[in-house]
Amino acid sequence: MKSMPWLLCALFSLIMPASALAQTGSAYAETVTVCHAAGSEIPDFSSPGCTTKPYWRVDPQGREIWVKASVKTPPALMESGQPAGLFVSAKAASEVYLNGRYLGANGRPAASRAAETPGRMDAVFYAPPETLGEEENEILIRMSSHHGFMKFRYPVHWIALGAYHDPTTRILQGYWPSLVPFGVLIAGALYFAASSLGAGRKINLILLSLVSLAAAAQLVTEVYRGLTPYLYPAHEWRMLLIVFFSLIFGLSLAAHVMAKFLSRRLLWFVAAAAATVTSTFFASGYDGKAALAVLTPTGLSALVAFVAARRREPQALVYGAALLLFGGGIVAFPTRFLDVIFFYETAALVLFLFVTQAIAFQKERELRATETSRARQLQTALDQARQAETPTQIKISSAGKIDLVPADDIAHCKGAGDYVEITLKDGREFLHNGSLAELETELPAAFLRVHRSYLVNTNLVQSLKRESSGVGALKLSSGAVIPVSRRILPKVRSALQ
Repeated sequence: MKSMPWLLCALFSLIMPASALAQTGSAYAETVTVCHAAGSEIPDFSSPGCTTKPYWRVDPQGREIWVKASVKTPPALMESGQPAGLFVSAKAASEVYLNGRYLGANGRPAASRAAETPGRMDAVFYAPPETLGEEENEILIRMSSHHGFMKFRYPVHWIALGAYHDPTTRILQGYWPSLVPFGVLIAGALYFAASSLGAGRKINLILLSLVSLAAAAQLVTEVYRGLTPYLYPAHEWRMLLIVFFSLIFGLSLAAHVMAKFLSRRLLWFVAAAAATVTSTFFASGYDGKAALAVLTPTGLSALVAFVAARRREPQALVYGAALLLFGGGIVAFPTRFLDVIFFYETAALVLFLFVTQAIAFQKERELRATETSRARQLQTALDQARQAETPTQIKISSAGKIDLVPADDIAHCKGAGDYVEITLKDGREFLHNGSLAELETELPAAFLRVHRSYLVNTNLVQSLKRESSGVGALKLSSGAVIPVSRRILPKVRSALQ
């Protein structure tokens, strides 16, 4: 555990900023003029009914509007000679004009839901060279957004002029780095799920598997925008799923931490769930909802871990530090919560949980081994006590007669096929008609199988040493030296301690 602070720093150094959506080398519309005018006729943008605002304040939801913007031709575009494209990313259907020339339509904007045909969320319109101005370019967009059941705070993501390319493919390129955390998350989900099959505390492992699976599902939902050019109504379902998986991730993480460090875990989890759902519901914007769905339970879990650390509970302090780092990353990059950076943070957190769980497993195995050794020693002591009170008599069948020999008098037994050579402490030997396995079941617990062919009375053991060949040599007080197989040597050494 001393190396855990270094491990935390190494894991969280995986986090790297990435902008999945913004297009470089393009000119973006910043300030636009909006007219609430219906129909295909271009309105008078100087009329009192038109307003000037930032592009991200444009809202075509439930209405039909006209938008006028001005952008400069990017110098790099003119120098490269590449085909030009006008990009519109918005929850809307649109028709686009560049410098008075009609470029095309994305869906069909209209004044009513019945008349509108939804367009793609991310669209590009080819701009012929003759339509480009040497410096300024006037963009006119007719927009409407009547389909769907949700109202977004910022339905227009960008309006830009740049080199022509498929916007969906460019978005996907921005998400390629997320393949690394996706692999970590899936591996974590499988590891924790498989570990829960044979573990004692199944619920904690199931919760960790759910944490990894929810984060992986959220990542796939986020990347979906770069996988297919979906129509804008699908964007609502995508954002709802992102919030849903964020809730599952956050609440599963909180449930795991509370199950690990609290006794009245159910009561505290219900309180944390109520706080998470409430903060998510009242958050503005779906990015904000998704962020709070993770940040609220993470913050509460960190608090629980630090309180447990004051009680000196194992792993509580490193849990609190890891959760604080994870939540701090969300606070530090609030506008990029759903970017690749979040999934690197999540992958680092899952790796941390993997390491702490592995350490916990190792300690649990060591504890079980210690308890098993103590139980074996206790059982041996009890058997020896019973043996002293009522000595066990072993029936030795040999040469047509049966001899009764006290088990305590036997030094060791050597198997020889269907016979067993029994050697007593005084050196006498008997040839028993039976197998070593059958005799092993009759002898008390003081006798230990040290080789496939040998049973020894552990009360007579004087020393155990390892030969250069790797096998062991067990010396008895009777003077006999018994071989111990390489495979059984660790078990014999443990049993004799």
